Amino acid sequence: MNKDHPKQNLYRSKVNQGPSIKQLMAQLKIVPVQEELFAEAITHSSFANERNISSNERLEFLGDSVLSLVVCRFLFSQYPVSNEGELAKLKSIIVSAPILASLAKKLDLNSYIRLGQGELRTNGREKQNILADLFEAFIGAYFLNFGFEKTNVFLLPLISSILPEILNQCDLIDAKSNLQEITQSRGFKPEYRLIHEEGPPHNKSFTVEVLLNGEVLGSGTGRTLKEAQNRAAGFALNQLKC
Repeated sequence: MNKDHPKQNLYRSKVNQGPSIKQLMAQLKIVPVQEELFAEAITHSSFANERNISSNERLEFLGDSVLSLVVCRFLFSQYPVSNEGELAKLKSIIVSAPILASLAKKLDLNSYIRLGQGELRTNGREKQNILADLFEAFIGAYFLNFGFEKTNVFLLPLISSILPEILNQCDLIDAKSNLQEITQSRGFKPEYRLIHEEGPPHNKSFTVEVLLNGEVLGSGTGRTLKEAQNRAAGFALNQLKC
């Protein structure tokens, strides 16, 4: 006699829709302890809401903290002479939505994410924020399956592989300050305008435009207003150099 809760039955009956989670595990050479956590990790809220099952938002919340600790420990040991501010700048780029989305694609997680019909119609598999959240949820599931040290071992090669790209982006870290200095020397002052905000309270995404004399010079998206403004400033600097 099946004594499972009805919602658990529904979860089990629906979770296998789409690409096989077993195929993903085989592709990544993972032997899970709790396979259902990885299935939950690839379940976007749009899919979950259509079927009354659990989404990956809780795992995303956990994975965000696990990833942050792994990155901080890596940077602390990798750059022993760097100060707190320099390490914080590097960390902010590594855990930014564009980088995490690229890591999700590197693991081919975008091929397995379960999306609702609306997100499928709007090419949700390519949306940066969805993929960044997916990667964090996957890390949350990995942590619950194997613990912190094994998660650390799993993540380090991924972090190392993108580090050259991260270091190449370091000139964007102070983009907002650089733009301020350049424009003030010309008698102008940049203005930043929030044009879009989305996501749950613990993981917001902001899109900002930067204007000079009412003209939009660039836009940027980030998990904080500061990150979004900085990315917008980076695009504006490129425009001013042209």
